[in-house]
Amino acid sequence: MARHPDTAGQWFQFAVVLRSTGELIGDCAARPHPDDYRQAEIGFTTAPEHQGHGYATETARSLLGYLFERRGKHRVTACCDARNAASAAVLERLGMRREGHLRESTWAKGEWTDDLLYALLEREWRPSAARSPHPAGSLPSSSPSTVRR
Repeated sequence: MARHPDTAGQWFQFAVVLRSTGELIGDCAARPHPDDYRQAEIGFTTAPEHQGHGYATETARSLLGYLFERRGKHRVTACCDARNAASAAVLERLGMRREGHLRESTWAKGEWTDDLLYALLEREWRPSAARSPHPAGSLPSSSPSTVRR
């Protein structure tokens, strides 16, 4: 895990906690492209008992805002298991475009799985962030470490 969010090729992880209780409910992370710091990949997880409440969308929206507005990224990508409809829905809700479907590209838990590839450009982010009920930067910290509930 990197110590600085722009360490090329290294994941930088943020904790996601409930502001009201301080309970850790998940994480999100960004990995700047190893050959071009202006691009990054994101990922997120939410504890099963907290899924379905909008936390993943809020967390990923905050992370995208941080990457585009504070870190100056041009392009952000994400990848998810094709069977994970909830994660794909989060990425699509954020305005990310599905750019690919990789057949049997990851070996996971004893089987080959398909991956869906998503991306968003900085110029595409601004209009979607303005329409958001929780625009990027609405969280109190400089990084996406807290959700508002």
